[in-house]
Amino acid sequence: MEFKKTIKRISALGIGASMVGATIFGAMAADLANYPSQYIKDGKFAGVLVIGDKAAAADVVGVSDIAVSLQFAATKPAESDGAEVAVEGDAWKVGTSTKILEISENVGTSASNTETIRNITTFIDDSELDALAGGTVTNGKGDAPYKQYLYLLGPGTGVKSGFVTFTEDDGDVTADFLYFKSGQEIGRYMFEFTTALESDVDDSAGAATATGLYLTDIEDATLPMFGKDYNIVQARRTSSTTSAGANVKLVLMSGAVHDTLNEGATKTYTIGGKDYEVTLSFVDKDSAKFTVNGLGTRDLLDGETDKLSDGTVIGVSEILYQDYAGGVHNAEFFLGAQKVELKDTDIRDVVSSTALKVGDDTIDDALVVIEGTNDNTTFKLNRIHINMTADDDFYVPAGGKLSENPDLDEPQVLFTNNWDFEYKGLTEEPIETIELETSGNKRYVLKFKDGDGNDIKLPLAEAVAANALEFGEKDKALINWEARNITKDDYIILSDGTEKRGDRKTYVLQYKGADKLSADSPVLKFKNLGSGETLEQSYTNSSPLATLKIGGADYRVYLSADADASANDFNIQVDLDASGALGTDPNATVNITTWYGMEIGINNKSLQAATNHDINVTFKTPDNTRDGGSTQDNVETLQATDYGVRITSDSDTKVALAVHGAGASSGLVTPITERTPDGETNVQYAYTAYGAFITRRSPSSEPGSIKIEYPKNQREALVYITAKGTTFTTAAATSGGAVTVQRIDVGATKLASEVPDIEVVNSILVGGPCANAAAAEVLGNPADCTAGFEPGVGRVELYDVGTGNVAMLVAGYAADDTRNAAVVVANYGDYKAKLKGAKVEVRKVGSAITVAEPTEAPVVEEEEAAE
Repeated sequence: MEFKKTIKRISALGIGASMVGATIFGAMAADLANYPSQYIKDGKFAGVLVIGDKAAAADVVGVSDIAVSLQFAATKPAESDGAEVAVEGDAWKVGTSTKILEISENVGTSASNTETIRNITTFIDDSELDALAGGTVTNGKGDAPYKQYLYLLGPGTGVKSGFVTFTEDDGDVTADFLYFKSGQEIGRYMFEFTTALESDVDDSAGAATATGLYLTDIEDATLPMFGKDYNIVQARRTSSTTSAGANVKLVLMSGAVHDTLNEGATKTYTIGGKDYEVTLSFVDKDSAKFTVNGLGTRDLLDGETDKLSDGTVIGVSEILYQDYAGGVHNAEFFLGAQKVELKDTDIRDVVSSTALKVGDDTIDDALVVIEGTNDNTTFKLNRIHINMTADDDFYVPAGGKLSENPDLDEPQVLFTNNWDFEYKGLTEEPIETIELETSGNKRYVLKFKDGDGNDIKLPLAEAVAANALEFGEKDKALINWEARNITKDDYIILSDGTEKRGDRKTYVLQYKGADKLSADSPVLKFKNLGSGETLEQSYTNSSPLATLKIGGADYRVYLSADADASANDFNIQVDLDASGALGTDPNATVNITTWYGMEIGINNKSLQAATNHDINVTFKTPDNTRDGGSTQDNVETLQATDYGVRITSDSDTKVALAVHGAGASSGLVTPITERTPDGETNVQYAYTAYGAFITRRSPSSEPGSIKIEYPKNQREALVYITAKGTTFTTAAATSGGAVTVQRIDVGATKLASEVPDIEVVNSILVGGPCANAAAAEVLGNPADCTAGFEPGVGRVELYDVGTGNVAMLVAGYAADDTRNAAVVVANYGDYKAKLKGAKVEVRKVGSAITVAEPTEAPVVEEEEAAE
């Protein structure tokens, strides 16, 4: 058969053999101005540096200089730890220096994998929150030092309340929430006198008596409670008939303004930007009346309050009326007042009998306990407790406060209303995306990053017949069990089992065959799916045949028992876990460890039972608690539940995916509870305790898919207990302009004989065709290897090799000329203005190096040639 094609004939003055290569590889398509971007992928060097097998010393120095300069070109922005939450004010983040609050899982039908606020610590005090500061109350009976505590949740709350979880709230919103369960204790506030606050037992005239109801010495004492001052305006025994008078009622008052006015005096106060003109209009020994902004209050007894038309409360805390000429007539009052009533019918026990009263409202879910003693002469106050309980299920969203929850009918349940629970969501962490997705409807591929951070797209399963799966893809098996034979084009998983789980670097290779033993310098060939490189490993007639060195680990390669190395492409076996020997246990498969440490276990059930063609895939977070000392300790208390799926093939030769537990066989993991938000269909979401976010898509007529957003570090649930006035700001964490220099891997510099196909890699070729066989190939293997080279002139030329890769020639007539060209490439920044086009010439005059366009330009003509 005769056909025609277009060829290019080159005619030029003094044209050299190098331009044959330029035509073959399309030199004009490449541009030196873009250097070194052609060799940098995701901030990492992606190519090879090639010297001749017998390179001159100048070539070796030159390639070293270029490698060093590329090392600093191979940079990426220093990795941020995500968004940072900054707090201004008085706040405590739930957690300690050694323990974080984790997101809790819903597993099966119960919240069994849960960490509550109380699991972090049972109480906080002034070590965590300034509003809980201690101090001393002083009265006529002496000093009474005190401390304050907030006990978190209740001792019997268990795992039912006070944790962060991914769920659906009462408004059908699916998200992560801080959750408090109805009927469970939110917290218990305690004000404790380490030395009792004492009072005589008096009658109304102030005289001591065993039957008196007045605790005169306690009245007018100020108690700073949760950062808010409360004045005791009334302290009474409610009855003298109870045994030992073991009952008490305390009326406390607090407010924005606390002042004293004489009768007839007027003063203006500002609250919340509004002015209040207050006059004490009338006072006698029992009561007082005020005029506020022209409106009169009712007659108020000591301890009583009145509400103004705008809702502001005014209350009387003490009246002084001297009933004689020139006597003092005044009243102490609070404006913007909050009146609180604390009552207990038996101070000898810790059983609550009375609810908190705020203003005129009884707060049913805030119960009061007052502890003390009384001998009818001296009354001693030891402790005040307020037990606060949720009267509904409360879901606090990210960015929300418990006090602002729409289901919280009585915000006063948070005693003093001067503190809160706030949830700021989960910490932002760098994320790796892991996907199990379809290729058509017959294949599943697994996408992840390998031990070098390179993207992997691994064929995992293919439906080859009705109800039949191939592990890997048709005629190309996936091997993760050392006892299996590996045939040409099979995929193998290498994972360094000598490292701790979570730290094991994983690589995926494809076996591309082998030279027979009798060949000259026989090699085993593998393709690295991550880097795209073809690895050629020489071998000998021994056991093992060879050792692959990848990612710092040694993987031994053996001849299969039934194989014959006298033929090409014989079967092999590989020590997949770098243990130094082959395993025989069919259950001892090698797991994948991704770039950020997620472990993926793949179990090919069809290999073990002719009637079971399932492939089970389990996504797990290695856990030192569960897996022992062989695991990287990067997990807190909770063990993140494994997330497992089962791949099958149906009668229509289509793949299908189901979550473990959904009709799966025994022995598979219990599934995490997945959530489908209101308004969405055919999609499910879940969080693990590590903070991995899972999306499972389940279309009705097509195979499903899995996407896992796996954090580099465990995500923390940011729950704060805050005092009033605390503010938060969230900003993206920055590296301050810093960059991470990514090392060039050992093995990136190769001899020309170690590069079997120069077209499948990006290459930098140091040394001309006389010294470097790879350079000769790019230049068309010229008969005269010096053709086109001129003494004293170095050349830097860039060729597009036609497969999306480029080859750069750094060469000269003599070794010194090559060295000068290498200096220019290594210091490319200094010569940026001159490095452009596909080719430049380098000359050294004295100590100065010059770079210029070539002095000769080829003329390219086209003619028709027949073959």
